[in-house]
Amino acid sequence: MPVLRRLKIRSGEAGFTLAEIMVACAIVSVGLIAVSTGFGFGVDGVEAGRQQSSAVFLAEQRIELAKELAAHPGTNLADVNTTNLPATEAYGTISGAPSTYRRTTTITTNPGGTSGKRVDVSVFYKPVTGRGVLATERTVSLSIFLATR
Repeated sequence: MPVLRRLKIRSGEAGFTLAEIMVACAIVSVGLIAVSTGFGFGVDGVEAGRQQSSAVFLAEQRIELAKELAAHPGTNLADVNTTNLPATEAYGTISGAPSTYRRTTTITTNPGGTSGKRVDVSVFYKPVTGRGVLATERTVSLSIFLATR
């Protein structure tokens, strides 16, 4: 018959005390809160970058249209005007863009006597964050000078 031995629990080796468990839980909780806060800032940063990239794309799109109008055979710089490039596009009216973007186009004729036009495009947008849509607008602006050859 096998001999059964009794295990004796020695004093001080009984495991974790309640106080130790509470301290460990507090330390882990602080770490998790820090990680979740950092994650929120990271997501907001990625979203801000995406929105700014969209605004740059919309401004470049308008600049490319101006370049196309100026370079198209049979046309000239006279076709770079507010009829072909609307001066303002309100929120929700830019084709293919989210409703939080608006765009303005300013066309200035070169006053220096040479034939040329300056096209300034500004895209305004209301940033969307984890806390909602912000009331302040952000802006991306691009400019180009078009001249005849």
